[in-house]
Amino acid sequence: MGRGSRRIERIITVAVVVGGALASFLFASALVGTAGTTEATYQRIHAAVVPPAGTDTSYGIPLALANLPQFIAWRDSIALTSAEQQVFYDALVQIAAPCCDDETAFQCCCEKGGGRCNIITSAKGLAAYLVHEKGYPVDATRDAVLQWLAFARPDYYVAKALRAEGLDPAAYGVTTQGSCYRGLCETPISQGGCGGMGPLIEPTIQGGKV
Repeated sequence: MGRGSRRIERIITVAVVVGGALASFLFASALVGTAGTTEATYQRIHAAVVPPAGTDTSYGIPLALANLPQFIAWRDSIALTSAEQQVFYDALVQIAAPCCDDETAFQCCCEKGGGRCNIITSAKGLAAYLVHEKGYPVDATRDAVLQWLAFARPDYYVAKALRAEGLDPAAYGVTTQGSCYRGLCETPISQGGCGGMGPLIEPTIQGGKV
C-alpha cells in the first residue's frame, strides 16, 4: 500500500472516530434535553395542581399531613343532621377517590367492601367538619376537600393532569391507577398509599405508625 493510500486510510479512520464521537455527543445531549424537558413539564404541572404545605385554606387550617389524625377523628365524632348529610353526600360524590378513581370520595372501593381507607376517611372527616361546623354549601365543601386531597396525594392529581394534556404519566414516574389496585392500602399517604385500613400509617407525623 502506498503512502497516499495509507494517508487516505488514516483520514477515513479519524473521520469515523470523530463522527462516532459526535454522534454519541449529540445522542447524549438529546437525552439530557429530553430529561430536562420532562422535569420541566412535571414541575409546571405539579405547581399548577398541587398546593404546597402550609397553604392557607378557607377554613383556617393550613395544609399539612399533620392534620390527618384530626380529620380522621372528625369523621368518627361529628354527627350530621339529615340536611347536612345531603350536602356532605352531594359534595363528595363529585370527587373521584384518588385511591380508586372508579369510585367516589363518598364511598371508595375499600368502604364498599366493609373496610376503611384513611385517605378517604380524612376527606370525609374534613367534609363533615366543614358542613357541620362551618356551614359550608356543596361547592365550597367539594373544593376544600379537593384541595386537601391534591395536597395529600399529589401523585394522582399530577398524573391526571398529565393525561389531560395527552402525556403518558408513566414517563413522569406517576400513574392514575389507584393505590388500592396497586396493593398500597397499607402504604403511607406520603408515599402514595392509602395510609392504612385501620390505625393511621404515616411516619412523617408524630404518632404515625411506621
